[in-house]
Amino acid sequence: MKKFLSMLLVAVGLVSCGDDDKPYIPELNKLTSVTCTKNGNAFFNADITYDQDKQINRIILTTEGNQFTDNYIIVDKTISVSGVKMVDGSPTNPFVHTVYTLSGNMIAAKEEKAENEYINNAVYTQTESSYTYSSNWLKSVSKVIRHANKDGSYREIFVGEVDRYSWENGNVVYYAELPHKEITYEYDSQLRPANFPLRVVNSFQPVGFDMVSPINFMYGKMNQNLPIRAYWYYISGAADIRAEYTFRYTLTGDYITGMTIEENIKPDLETGDPAENNTYEYAFVYNFVAEQK
Repeated sequence: MKKFLSMLLVAVGLVSCGDDDKPYIPELNKLTSVTCTKNGNAFFNADITYDQDKQINRIILTTEGNQFTDNYIIVDKTISVSGVKMVDGSPTNPFVHTVYTLSGNMIAAKEEKAENEYINNAVYTQTESSYTYSSNWLKSVSKVIRHANKDGSYREIFVGEVDRYSWENGNVVYYAELPHKEITYEYDSQLRPANFPLRVVNSFQPVGFDMVSPINFMYGKMNQNLPIRAYWYYISGAADIRAEYTFRYTLTGDYITGMTIEENIKPDLETGDPAENNTYEYAFVYNFVAEQK
């Protein structure tokens, strides 16, 4: 018998209930765990929890022996993320390290904060990103960067547009980090399940948790299909591919329960870095809804 899969629009957990203008995630049910190995060894593990209002309230990410706990707090149209990092078994002082500003269902701006090394207990906005959409497709990102000075002042640098996304047939086919790098994605006819938060992110090594974080649903429209291949190169020399990635998926019913990414990094003649081949194996766990017989 088939599962009765709820198609409710459920809040990301990042906002309070009752306002139709507040952001929602379309999902069959919630992703609660992502585990990834690299060449058979632990790479990262993410546990995602939800509160009684079905909102995301915590993500615990363990990677390379470190554990990061992020708690999500909502005030009006902002999502504040307060984090604690475990170092040698001891927690660091928590502080709000990321603030998202929402416009409708989408992230319009993101502030990444840092502790001021010159002033005790001072936190400042180190990077501020602004997101531009076209018909809910994410098109570009612009940045402002700030540096703390010893005298307590800050130096601000307007970087301008740094990220650019190109879409074709409902999928991101190019991501460019201006002005030097570009990564190209290829797709076949396999559709992305509505509850699978795989997104093209601003990375040239697309193997981390940010690729499949539920926060991805907050960046406008998602890919229609699942990528099968990606490769990146320097924009000034498009023929010189620096790395290739191939994607395979395990589909169980309506759910992606596994993903394999093969990474082929080419040798770098300028730096002397050798070729490298890696295999990443992902497992996804969901909080399955009740079945109807």
